[in-house]
Amino acid sequence: MDAQGSDVRWKQRFDNLQRAYQRLRWALEIHQQDPGNELIRMAVIKAYEFTFELSWKTLKDFLVYNGIDAKLPREVLKQAFATGLLNNGQLWIDMLEERNLMAHTYDDTRARKAVDQIQERYLSGLQQLHDLLATKRQEAP
Repeated sequence: MDAQGSDVRWKQRFDNLQRAYQRLRWALEIHQQDPGNELIRMAVIKAYEFTFELSWKTLKDFLVYNGIDAKLPREVLKQAFATGLLNNGQLWIDMLEERNLMAHTYDDTRARKAVDQIQERYLSGLQQLHDLLATKRQEAP
């Protein structure tokens, strides 16, 4: 992919990420109003999974745009941390591992813990990435 194509790619992916991130924030707000609602808890988990997927894929496209080739999620996160795109590399590795576990969460106790982690830890990492990429998007020609 040429530089112009990768420029468009990361921007398009970021547009999708922005929508997913807003949906996650919305799901968390509703969850705070009704924390016992299992359906809302499931929505938070799915919104997180979707937002995380778009996050690492947007990072991957942004790295390609900047001449760095990384393919797998863990590799992308490590490169993003090494280049200063992510502030807390361990948090993102934890987020990756949690995302993998969430895909197989079937019991209520585990789901509650997952939502707590999303709310208390992971949302701040997603916010930092969102803010950084929004700034990069504004700076880009």
